[in-house]
Amino acid sequence: MNRLQISIYYLQELNYRLAYAIFGTILLFSTTYTYKQGLIFIFLPKGLSHFVSTGLTEIFFTYIQLCTIFSFSFGLGIALTQLYLFLRPGLYTFEAKTTFNLLITALIFYICLYAFVFPIIVKILWELFSDYSQNFTAIDLTFEPRLQDYLYHLQQLNKALTLIFPCLIALNIIQIYTSRQTWVKYRSIAYITAFSIAAFITPPDVLSQTLIGLPLIIFYEIQLKFWSLYEEYQKQLLIRQPIKSHENSH
Repeated sequence: MNRLQISIYYLQELNYRLAYAIFGTILLFSTTYTYKQGLIFIFLPKGLSHFVSTGLTEIFFTYIQLCTIFSFSFGLGIALTQLYLFLRPGLYTFEAKTTFNLLITALIFYICLYAFVFPIIVKILWELFSDYSQNFTAIDLTFEPRLQDYLYHLQQLNKALTLIFPCLIALNIIQIYTSRQTWVKYRSIAYITAFSIAAFITPPDVLSQTLIGLPLIIFYEIQLKFWSLYEEYQKQLLIRQPIKSHENSH
């Protein structure tokens, strides 16, 4: 009976924490929907305020989609924090410390990523592809950007950036139990796995799968390169290590 009461207590606590996460997500959705037009201007390229709409309900569902993605991104962080607070009493000290450091690192990583790196990537991609659209001289072509298409491509870019941190953690965990030679030997399998993951989480088009699969391959190669440099550094330390001289005592 005592074990049953304890189980019910933990289930109630888990329900409360999930309710906090759901309530926080709904609150974030309501807040972002209130300021939906200002939120869109944050993601627009600098100096551009002209988009076209071809559907009666396109603007409405675009607002809903944008606010949903924005609120669920923060809601996931709230849910993970509540899950950590729920599991912390049952963790060892080093486990709780490691999990806490991982959460803080992920928070700082994504804040820096979306505050500094994301706007630069959006600006570079916009200038690259808009130049092709505006300088198309073969026929008389007028470039009229569509808001829903623009936000759709931002969503695909967001998926690619969101996968960065989990992929780095997974690669570091795999690195502990494998060798660099294994990574080199099964490199082709890693490439196939990257595009399989991209095909699973993206629509069936080549551009979306490339935006997801190519960064995964790049992270794999960067991890492999740093691993090689680290092994070379360790070899140089062993070579430069002074040899201790043993003096014979008389």
